[in-house]
Amino acid sequence: MLTALFAGKRRIPLLIAAALLLAAGVVVWFISAQARPTGQVMQLNDGIEAFFYSDSALTPTPGYPHPRQITADGEFFLRIPDRPHPLTLRTRLLVLTVTGKTALRIVGYSHEAGEQVEVLYGDVLARKSYESPYSEPDHLGAGGMVLINRDIDLMEKEKCDVEVLRSWSEEFMRATAAGEHKPRKR
Repeated sequence: MLTALFAGKRRIPLLIAAALLLAAGVVVWFISAQARPTGQVMQLNDGIEAFFYSDSALTPTPGYPHPRQITADGEFFLRIPDRPHPLTLRTRLLVLTVTGKTALRIVGYSHEAGEQVEVLYGDVLARKSYESPYSEPDHLGAGGMVLINRDIDLMEKEKCDVEVLRSWSEEFMRATAAGEHKPRKR
């Protein structure tokens, strides 16, 4: 039966279809492997270490570190050394003023409604980057977290588990420094 299937004129279209399916599978595999963001590490001239994936952007202001301001879009873990002047980090929804030696996680993609900041250690003042009748800033120390959602104009101070954040940050720094692909969401 199989020999009859591959015999004669039927063989050529079947081989072409099989080759096209194989080629399509290779193209899909190649594109999906290339589309996944890879780990990045950036060290700024004032000693800040930034760990992130290539789908994120960290942009120091012109003339950095004078002024000492950075714009962030994406997910980052930052280790910030103690310097005489505070660091200003800007996301779409937040302005963070960092003083002293600090390590923090930022999740703030400009295409999403909310953002989150978690402090492993250090001192951060978080305030909204936009006009709001509810504009009280939040002071964050070790284990402090702020969540913000522009759609409902809500900024909320919470606590995070420092040990969980430490464990996550160690794995995040290892993976990004190794240039690994960003894990797929499940």
